[in-house]
Amino acid sequence: MFALAIFGSFVLYLVIGAAVGRTVKDKSDYYVAGRAAPTFLVAGTLVASFLSTVSFMGELGFSYDGYPLVMLLLTAFNISGYLVGVVFFGRYLRRSQALTVPEYFGKRFDSPGLQALAGIMVVMGIGLYLVAVTQGLVLVMGQLIDVPQWVILIAVWAAYTIFTLLSGSRGVLVNDTIMFVVFTAAAIIGMGWLIGRAGGPVAAMQKMAQLAEKPDGIAWHGLTGADNYIGSPLQAVIYAVTFGIVWCTVVAVSPWQSSRFLMARNEHVAIRSALFATAALAITYLFLTFGGFSINLFDSGIEPSETAFIWAAQNVLPSLLGVIAVTGIVAAGLSSAASFLSLIGFSAANDVLPYLSGNRRRDAETRVVGAEAAAGDNDTAGLRVARWTMLVVGLAVLAVTSVAPPAVLTIGYFAATLFAASWGPIAFWSVWSEKLSARGAASGMIAGFAVVAVFESLSEFGGLELPDFLNSTILGFAASIIATVVGNTGTKPPEAGNAFRRKLMHVPAEDQDPANYRVTRTWMIVTVAILALCSVALIALYVVPYAPFAG
Repeated sequence: MFALAIFGSFVLYLVIGAAVGRTVKDKSDYYVAGRAAPTFLVAGTLVASFLSTVSFMGELGFSYDGYPLVMLLLTAFNISGYLVGVVFFGRYLRRSQALTVPEYFGKRFDSPGLQALAGIMVVMGIGLYLVAVTQGLVLVMGQLIDVPQWVILIAVWAAYTIFTLLSGSRGVLVNDTIMFVVFTAAAIIGMGWLIGRAGGPVAAMQKMAQLAEKPDGIAWHGLTGADNYIGSPLQAVIYAVTFGIVWCTVVAVSPWQSSRFLMARNEHVAIRSALFATAALAITYLFLTFGGFSINLFDSGIEPSETAFIWAAQNVLPSLLGVIAVTGIVAAGLSSAASFLSLIGFSAANDVLPYLSGNRRRDAETRVVGAEAAAGDNDTAGLRVARWTMLVVGLAVLAVTSVAPPAVLTIGYFAATLFAASWGPIAFWSVWSEKLSARGAASGMIAGFAVVAVFESLSEFGGLELPDFLNSTILGFAASIIATVVGNTGTKPPEAGNAFRRKLMHVPAEDQDPANYRVTRTWMIVTVAILALCSVALIALYVVPYAPFAG
């Protein structure tokens, strides 16, 4: 039954890709869905590209291991990145009318070279993230289908590659939203049933508080001590806060999140979709964290812990719910994989190859920005190049995934933090200052990217142990800021870039309708109310039942 459900989701995926692909006529359709997506579709792809096998396997496994509250605290910082991102960066990114985030940097600093540099970072960084997501999908299916891993790998790769190749961002929008509904239902219904099976929220919380195999697993700091992942309660706070801030930055500016706003119908849609995503993830993670740890009540020795949800689907949940749960995990992985592959392919075709071939540099030198630039979105020849590039990039990802050791959470977090360190300062700086030059921006990007890559590699493979408050991402973030200031010294920002920035400061006429403001204000009120209800639920269903055992 599990295999049949997964096969059915693959077929649905390809059918949607073929159908939507027939509506793709030019680069605007392929890259940014014609810039006409409504709130629900943009919100769906925001959540779908955030939640993946890293969430349903790596982070749920982290909760299962004894850190649900640490994960929940980290998530509180994470989801704040949506509003920070859309208010201080995303809405200006949308106004730029760029096809990709690296193209925005190229326009903002009047620098084809910077655009190509940012594009290379997208290819490398998101390529690693795609490897992690693909590994997670292979691991899921390997638990359910008795066939060689290489067969599963090729099947998974072919499903999301063919889909993305055919439909581009339009298909990603539609499929992400469908998958968002599937895996959200899987998380809430599946985890909710587990907690209900354990006696309901209050009884389950009390049982988890007395779990002998993982004492203090449900405490705010999780398992501590020399033999555990986190040594002390203080280290738990430092871990959650530092990584929370890092992931807040990732959510705010990373290409797989901020690029979603390029597809929005208008600026209000971008803001509303960020509010929607914030509320949806707040609810989902309440179930994922506590539900993940509650699996210990049925079996506290699942190895590896990343397969805890799959084990529960096979052994505890009723058959139908088990199928929904597994299909939800696969849906999360496939939707993220398609999003990541599309971003890699788009940047390779739009940002990197034109520069390497010399076309973008010649255009910059001759200032070809009139009719040709205006027609860029309608470029049908560029659409063919983008699709062929997507195929080549997909083959490269397949090759890397086939030889990389499985490490879903480690690789996923590493790839995400690369962008927090290298792009975070530059993204906000580019909007809020006219003093930054292309050389300063490039220096910051390179320094942040390199420092995280070096120190993370040394920590993972060289035995280097860094203090919790000086992890590789914090070091990379600091290096990015210092290198930006040093690289910017003695340079003059390009006037064309600053003129472009000044245009971004003007609210488009279509977004000045008072009716739109009233609707957006309502979305804000509803989101605040949902977050308040989540806080009340946390107090009533966790704090009160756990209080007698807290000592």
